[in-house]
Amino acid sequence: MKALFFGSIGTIVETSRLQYDAFHAAFAQHHLDWHWDLPTYQEMLKISGGAKRISTFADKRNEQVDATAVHATKTSWFLEKLQSDDIKPLSYVGVGLKAAQEHGIKTGFVSTTEKATVRIIALKLVAVGHPDFDIMTHGGLGLPGKPEPDAYIHAFETLGIEAQNAIVIEDNVDGVAAAKTTGARVVGVPGAFAQQTDLRAADTTVASGSDIDWARLLG
Repeated sequence: MKALFFGSIGTIVETSRLQYDAFHAAFAQHHLDWHWDLPTYQEMLKISGGAKRISTFADKRNEQVDATAVHATKTSWFLEKLQSDDIKPLSYVGVGLKAAQEHGIKTGFVSTTEKATVRIIALKLVAVGHPDFDIMTHGGLGLPGKPEPDAYIHAFETLGIEAQNAIVIEDNVDGVAAAKTTGARVVGVPGAFAQQTDLRAADTTVASGSDIDWARLLG
């Protein structure tokens, strides 16, 4: 293997509750009488991209909503809370990055979310002693969101790596689909509000990141 990519913010930092609260804070600020109970939110998580989740839910309710504006409010609230020192990278990520370094493998953070969010999370890793990624993607690059594979294709081309020589860690259905389309090997790691079975399209799924055998996976 020549590359290890983390494909979404939730694969690096457990933000499930924070994201959930951010959506409801935005709904309240925009005077939307919406409440996503946990089963509803778990269904929403199968859709990649917060604005897309909002617009999809509005369509189901036959409501006209400025999904972009609502999502911008959600993102602002989320970013403010995300910067708290209490929110730290998941321990398995550091183990994986160290293993990649020992094997001479390049690393990437391949997300299509906002640049500010991507950078905050990357800096959290640096703050606890991990090197920065060899490549990071974000929504500011103008690449189509997942399940389109463009972000991964961009990362592979930039690093000069063939997809079949990459391991991708993903935590959502669209992310798994995007990576699989390129031919990369995908490991599904569900977040706190997701189920392992949701990621069954991945080559391998684990109950949590701590179950990954990095030496075997990267070797």
